[in-house]
Amino acid sequence: MDSLKTSIIGQNVLFFWDLPYWRHQLPRHNLDVLHIEKNFYENIINTVINASGKTKDNANVRLDMEDLCARKELHLCTRENGNSYKPKAKFPLSLQQKRALCEWLYAVSFPHGYSSNSSNEVDSSFTKLQNMKRHDHHVFMEALSPITFNGLPEDVLEPLVALGEFFKNLCTNVLRVDLLMEMHRNITVI
Repeated sequence: MDSLKTSIIGQNVLFFWDLPYWRHQLPRHNLDVLHIEKNFYENIINTVINASGKTKDNANVRLDMEDLCARKELHLCTRENGNSYKPKAKFPLSLQQKRALCEWLYAVSFPHGYSSNSSNEVDSSFTKLQNMKRHDHHVFMEALSPITFNGLPEDVLEPLVALGEFFKNLCTNVLRVDLLMEMHRNITVI
């Protein structure tokens, strides 16, 4: 582990290219944390608001859950006629919760330069989000997750907020080895 540490102004910093798996990355220098964070947030928000065609909660995922996960309440069920259906999960927002989220986002005002005009990101039906910029995903993932997802049950909200904290710690100016080790331990639980 000592080979991974470098002292910069008294801080231990872990350089990504010293990681053992990093040499297998084709463009080692080309991972964009904001882009990765945007993909995470898009998948989460589209699943939570149950965006048609964009949600990650589909039949194939439910089949995988049967093999990988012991959450029987999410497994596909079969009707008497042989058709399969997905039981309702507790993580999608109801129509009223979606509208409340979109109305809040339409009305909220951020300090200049903090985020773009969020009213442009709400569609006219007030049920889905559109045209969010990468930095907006970053702001919502790291700072606004507790507010954005406050309509979710606590056991769903907690890991989403923890994932936002993970990205917030990953995007700090200085990466400390002890914090990275803690993040490494916690991400599998999250």
